[in-house]
Amino acid sequence: MIEAEIRERLRGWILNRAKDKPARLPDDLPLLEKGVLSSLDVVELIVFIEQLRGGTEVPTESLEPTAFRDINSMYRAFFAAA
Repeated sequence: MIEAEIRERLRGWILNRAKDKPARLPDDLPLLEKGVLSSLDVVELIVFIEQLRGGTEVPTESLEPTAFRDINSMYRAFFAAA
């Protein structure tokens, strides 16, 4: 899966779960800070990220709050090195 597709699928998942849907969702929008996602959504997001990674578990060392700040952070933490 290419980078653009991963980012688009993350964006779709986030918009599907968002409590307050933003008018647009740029890759650098702080998701928790702006209330787009709650901390409880992050647990389900991890499962979705693992699915995007082909079932590969997310390494526990990647589970830092900064990894979930925005789409850019998630891509770097979970996909760029994969």
